Amino acid sequence: MRKIKAQYIFDGSRLHKLATLVVNEGGGIETILHNTTNETACEEFFNGIVCPGFVNAHCHLELSHYRNRIPQHEGLPQFIKNVVKLRGSLSGELEAMQAADGEMQQNGIVAVGDISNTDGSFSVKQHSSIYYHTFIELLDLFNSNSKEFEYGKKLFSTHFHTMPLSLTPHAPYTCSRKLIERIALHANEYKYPLSIHNQECEAENEMYRSNSGTLYEQMFAADSKNSETINAKLPFPQYGKTSLQTYSTWLPCNSHTLFVHNTHTTQADIDFLKHNYPDLNYSFVVCPQSNAYIAHEIPPFDVLLNNKLNVAIGTDSLASNSKLNIVSELLALQQAFPNVSLAELLTCSTRNGAQALGIQKQFGTFEKGKTPGVVLLEHIDFTNMRLQNNTTALRLI
Repeated sequence: MRKIKAQYIFDGSRLHKLATLVVNEGGGIETILHNTTNETACEEFFNGIVCPGFVNAHCHLELSHYRNRIPQHEGLPQFIKNVVKLRGSLSGELEAMQAADGEMQQNGIVAVGDISNTDGSFSVKQHSSIYYHTFIELLDLFNSNSKEFEYGKKLFSTHFHTMPLSLTPHAPYTCSRKLIERIALHANEYKYPLSIHNQECEAENEMYRSNSGTLYEQMFAADSKNSETINAKLPFPQYGKTSLQTYSTWLPCNSHTLFVHNTHTTQADIDFLKHNYPDLNYSFVVCPQSNAYIAHEIPPFDVLLNNKLNVAIGTDSLASNSKLNIVSELLALQQAFPNVSLAELLTCSTRNGAQALGIQKQFGTFEKGKTPGVVLLEHIDFTNMRLQNNTTALRLI
């Protein structure tokens, strides 16, 4: 047995002062002992906060070789153009993915919800100590003749016996209703979670609400002078509602959906979900450093928390982030939302992330029988119970 004592033990929900975490030889949690004042009775004492391993609920491991390749603050439409432009032109993919996986391990991340467009990252994930749930991302650009769904099903059937997998839509601005509904039926059959990039920019809402905005012009405007218009001859319905209020009606109620980014999600969108689809299972995932990188924006983290939603944390990819570090994401949120407590931040990065990925039986909390990993947070401002710029995470187990 290991007895790990610290200034605080965070169990996934609450902070316990000067408690002791008891862990067995296999890394399984036995118990938390309270009011243990005799430090010599413990094998180890740490001056920090001990918490479960972090869950990175949204990442793109296969984009790791894009690090420092895309300019910041140009907005989502331009970011997408840059990603497409670079695709296939860079080398070192495998080495970059292996390094990114190692970086996440070093930063205390034990589980990842990872987006994949191909099977190029699968071998890295299969040989990693990190638990990965892979979301095979599909998009048809509203082309009814697309073979994207068949491609995804083939990839899924080839690998789903060897690793946790889902088919998932990329985003409302790249997926037709037909594709989303086909994925929903597949999800109902195999009982897996979905993930979708949601309301990452206001242009997405404009596209659905009024057939206008940058994304609509880029995708559909037949009389646009933009030579890069993708579907100039294809009509797009005017739904008259935001993207979330539109496509959420196409999702499966029996599967858990991760809404990712949510930079332009409003209280009206949340009310719509609560009032019209009370049986829909979902989590909201925020990636603040990525949003800052792409468009110098921040998601409405406080609004999501105030609505008692399951809010998890992601890093997104190294195409839109300088590091894969949950502590950095929490620092960004703490700076933008100083009234959010440290316990709430840690809950989002541990318990809530595990619930979002459906892995709460193993990860996210210190409960008997679980093996969530054990992480030490050092350099904490204990007077104000806040993270500091030099706060680091060290994997203990």
